[in-house]
Amino acid sequence: MQAVILAAGRGSRLGTRSDETPKCLLEVGRRRLIEHQLEMLSEAGVGPVAMVLGYCAAEIREVVGIQAEYIENPSWDTTNSLYSFWLAREWVKGPVLVLNSDLLLHPEILARVVESEGDCIAYDSGSGHGGEHMKVRVVDGRLEEMSKTLAAEEVSGENIGVLRFEEDTARRLFEMAESLIEDGGATSWLGSAVRVLAKERVIHAVDAAGLPWGEIDFSFDLVRVRREVWPAIRRDTARSPAFRGLRRAASAVVVVLLLAVLAVSSWTRPAESTWDVVFLDRDERVEIRSGEQSRKWSRLNRSKGAEFRVAGPTELRVDSRLLLDADVESAFYVLEVLMDGERVDWFKVEGRKSGTWTHEEWTVSKRRRIDVEIPEGQHLVRVRLVAAESGSCLLRITRKDAAIAAD
Repeated sequence: MQAVILAAGRGSRLGTRSDETPKCLLEVGRRRLIEHQLEMLSEAGVGPVAMVLGYCAAEIREVVGIQAEYIENPSWDTTNSLYSFWLAREWVKGPVLVLNSDLLLHPEILARVVESEGDCIAYDSGSGHGGEHMKVRVVDGRLEEMSKTLAAEEVSGENIGVLRFEEDTARRLFEMAESLIEDGGATSWLGSAVRVLAKERVIHAVDAAGLPWGEIDFSFDLVRVRREVWPAIRRDTARSPAFRGLRRAASAVVVVLLLAVLAVSSWTRPAESTWDVVFLDRDERVEIRSGEQSRKWSRLNRSKGAEFRVAGPTELRVDSRLLLDADVESAFYVLEVLMDGERVDWFKVEGRKSGTWTHEEWTVSKRRRIDVEIPEGQHLVRVRLVAAESGSCLLRITRKDAAIAAD
C-alpha cells in the first residue's frame, strides 16, 4: 500500500512558530513529526511514501532524504489540501493511505485503518465538539457527512485525518478533486471532495476513541501534543517490545508473547525506538537558531576530534553542519568516523547555506547525516574533521537503544 503525506502548507495558524519551520519539522519527543510518521508507516508495512511539498520544501527534503518521494506544489500559498492531493494523481498506482503531515498518532490507529476492508476513514467518537474540529456523522459504521458546522446532535466524532482508499476509489476521488478545482475550488480542503464521495460510495468509519493522537493547528495544540499525546503514546507502545511487529496478531500468540515479557521484565527493559543526544566532555557548545527555536551543537575543529565509548549493538547518527565565514555561501569539508582505530566512514560533502538555521557570527550550512552501525561489545568511536575549506564544523551525535559514556 502506498502513502501520500500532504505537507505543502505553511501552518500560519501556529503564528511565529511557522515563520521558518513547517509543521512536519516541529519536534516532539526529540524527533520531528515527519520522522514519527515515516517510522510508523514503515512498521505498518506501508510504502512507498510520497510527500506533497510546498513551503520550505528544500528543508523538508534535507531531513527526509530518500525515505520518501516528492511531489511539488508550486502554488502552495494559493491552494489547499484538495489541490495537493490532486497533484499525486499520476503517482498513485494502487491502494493508498492519505494523511496530513501535522499528525502524531498512536500506531494502533494506523493499524486499524490499514487492516480495514475497503475504503475507510479514522475518527474519534470521543471528540468533535470544538469549533475548529472537522466533525463527522457516522451511521452503521459508514461515513455519512463531514463538516465543521455539523449540528451538535448529528456529530458522531472528529475526523482524525487518516484515510485509506482502494485504487478505483482513489481514481474517483481524483476526478472529483479535478472537477472542484476547475470550478474554482483550489483552496478547498480534501474533505470537501471526500464528503461528496461518501454520498456515492461506502466509506467505513474506524473509531479510534481512547487512543492518543493530536493534530497541530495552533500553538496550544503543539503544547498538548508534547505534554500529553506523546508521553501517552510512548507509555502505551513501550508496554510490549513486540507491539509494533505484531499489530493485532492472533490472540493466542499475543498471550504467549505477553507471558514471555512478564517472565523477563525483572531483568530487562522494554525496547524503545528513541534517539538520545550524546553529550561530549570538554566540548565547545555553539547555539544556532531557527525562528523561536534554538539548538546547541558541539563545535569540532581540525585540531580536535570527538571521542567517546559506546556499548553495542546500537546505531549512531552523526549529524554535521559546516560553519562558514559570514560572506561565504558554500564550502567543502571532509568528515571521518573511526571505530576502535578502524575507519568506518569517510565522506567529502559541500556545505551549503541552510537558509533556516542561523548564527550571529557565521553562516550555518545544511545538515548532513551519516548512520553508523555499532556491533555488540564496547567500542571507542572517534569523529574527526579531516579538512574544511572554510570555518569549522558543528557536530551532533545521537544513539539508539544503548548506553554511551563520554571519554
